[in-house]
Amino acid sequence: MKRREWASLIILALAAVTALLVAIGQVYVTGVDGIRLRRTETIDLLTEIAVLFFLYLFTIWKIESNRIRTGAVLLITAGFLWIHQAFTAMILSGAYVLVLLMLGARIRRGMDREHRWREYHVITGLADFLLGSGFMICLFCLGSLFFGCGITSFRFLTVVIAGLLAGYRMMELRAAGDSGMPWKRVPQRTRISLEMSICIALMFAMILLQAGRMNICADYDSLHYGLRNEYVLDNGGGIYENLGMVNVVYTYSKGLETLLLPISGLPSYGFFLSFQIWMTVGTLIAAGQIVELFVGRRYAVRCMTLLSCIPGIMNMSITAKTDSMTVFMQLVMLLFLLLYIRRQRSAYLVLAVDAYLMTLVLKPTALVFSTVAAGTAGLYILLTRQLKFRLKGSFLPSCIYMIPMWLLIWYRTWLHTGLPLTSVFNSIWAALGFTVRYPYRFESLPSNGGSMISIEGLKHILKRIYGVLMAPVGEDMAHVRIAWGTPLLLLFLLLVCLPVLADVRRSRQKEKNTLICLALVFVTNGLMSLMALYLLWQVDGNYFLLLYALSAIMAVIVVGKLESGFLRGSICRMLVPFILFNVTITAVSNWGGTLGLTPVKFIHKGYYDHMEESHELLAFYGNEKIWDILAENPRNRVVVFGEQPEMLRFPCSTQSYTDIEGSGGNFNLSSSPEALADFFTFAGVDYIYLGSGYLKPGTDGFRNVTGLLKQGYLMDLLYENGNGLAVFSSDPKNLTEEESEALLAEFTEKYWPGEQQ
Repeated sequence: MKRREWASLIILALAAVTALLVAIGQVYVTGVDGIRLRRTETIDLLTEIAVLFFLYLFTIWKIESNRIRTGAVLLITAGFLWIHQAFTAMILSGAYVLVLLMLGARIRRGMDREHRWREYHVITGLADFLLGSGFMICLFCLGSLFFGCGITSFRFLTVVIAGLLAGYRMMELRAAGDSGMPWKRVPQRTRISLEMSICIALMFAMILLQAGRMNICADYDSLHYGLRNEYVLDNGGGIYENLGMVNVVYTYSKGLETLLLPISGLPSYGFFLSFQIWMTVGTLIAAGQIVELFVGRRYAVRCMTLLSCIPGIMNMSITAKTDSMTVFMQLVMLLFLLLYIRRQRSAYLVLAVDAYLMTLVLKPTALVFSTVAAGTAGLYILLTRQLKFRLKGSFLPSCIYMIPMWLLIWYRTWLHTGLPLTSVFNSIWAALGFTVRYPYRFESLPSNGGSMISIEGLKHILKRIYGVLMAPVGEDMAHVRIAWGTPLLLLFLLLVCLPVLADVRRSRQKEKNTLICLALVFVTNGLMSLMALYLLWQVDGNYFLLLYALSAIMAVIVVGKLESGFLRGSICRMLVPFILFNVTITAVSNWGGTLGLTPVKFIHKGYYDHMEESHELLAFYGNEKIWDILAENPRNRVVVFGEQPEMLRFPCSTQSYTDIEGSGGNFNLSSSPEALADFFTFAGVDYIYLGSGYLKPGTDGFRNVTGLLKQGYLMDLLYENGNGLAVFSSDPKNLTEEESEALLAEFTEKYWPGEQQ
């Protein structure tokens, strides 16, 4: 190696050792995660994952027969999923992914008259999933808009579509013979190297780690709105029905939730969450495909393995947040843009536009990050005069439903709120003439309030960067820790700069153009991430998923292009302690804060029954009779004066008092009993639930409830173990002073309030 390459290796080693020691010290030695790491649940998890890893490693490395190896891997996977009550959920959600793939493949074949797309190829599969998902969302939106179809109708429709597609495909394969079944041409025996076996085994183990704990890791946001689609999105009348929900979280773009309506409302949250795991698998595959464009398949597998060990990416796979599918679609968009630059096929450009539109219906902030990525690549294509669009074979017909799909999802938000997109750009919508409808009130994202150019501002951003790269400590870093890129992100950034000192292989012109475009997207995404890191008071680690993925992709490409084999090998060995550290961080962190795996159980229903768990939880809090009343009709609309998200788990359409007067709500609605009654009337509220210990004398909530009671809005009160349930009437009963005092006396006697404020 040359002297400057030795210098680069020394710099990398010093930075790696320092970053790792600082992270271990601040996260485990002085931080709270040291206690969590030593807990029995964490030790059991790590032991089980280690055993799983070595089982996979032995199977993949030692068994050369492809049929026996595949069977053994499937058996190990099925056994692990079964004992952790995730088997049925993974199978059903996987079957739904397969339906989307088959639907997209049928659409693609209809547009690909010249048969230029290879069947059963990874890139073809990514295109199929994109096309199928967009069509299904559009179909569900149209069914809701024009026919008021609900979840039951969509389930039936999905089964019919699956049957028709499977039947038609079987007839096609039978007519094509062996030529239509490429899997029959796979060699009977393949030897996989030890390095690749370790990578694949580790990747499988990290994916199953998430599947093994998804049933017990439901987080606050998921329980608040993401996992209650049958009550807060489609309560039987389609997604456009106004359910009287006032909080901003119910008005977000609901593309993912709409897509998953057929597997929503089932007894287990696992059916929804396991789909997220498949989306994370898709993220790994899409990243691998981008790497393969530049440095081949071996480095693609290495990149996928590294990404599978990043807690920020993997922990999003067991939450109902939409980030996993969003970053998946963003990488698919980028992949097709790069393929267009490389191969100049118009179909790739149209598919990139389709993927961009898909991201817009998944997450509000995607409008920023996806637009920056797509805009950077698009400008590069225009400025380098590489735009050559040919209508023939361009897949342009896919826009016939992808554009309406995007508009229909945004139409739902506009219909309810008056704005096409909530949570960001509220001031811009106002400047464009949009007016917020009653009962909503939207604010800008909370800012840190600091000056952009000042000593304090510089200290602030440097502290934030330190938190993201080295150790996320402090109140404003709490949500980074559970979706952290770890110091591996710092090493990736240093590796991206490595060509300054080390020699790399030269690229052909087309490859060079593609790599420049990817690098520009990486830089602009990094700048946007820095802006978010500086401006926002509460920073979430999931804001940086695309940055994590792009950093890993760029780092692996740089390493793959190094001329020095010794330098490449040294860097790969340097990554091992980071990977081990990341495995432990993944084990102790998730959005739900739960430790360990779902308890082992050999005899069960095939899934974890969260509905039964919710019933037992609320019964434990003394709500047995109240549960039975509310469970009679899932369309009951209830305002819950109780702790969320626990008290929102009644089997009907519930929103909390915190939803109304707290963050994301409209505190004007709770300014007086009269204002609250007006909102309840507008929202079609049927019941008011009063959780024991929640209403505290001296608070606005207590005054509002007692005011509604005295004015005759609350009737047929049922008290149970200190909790209360009242029927809300928009036509208040005229009460005498004696009747009002009697109701208040009964309330004071039978409701158990919290401590006086």
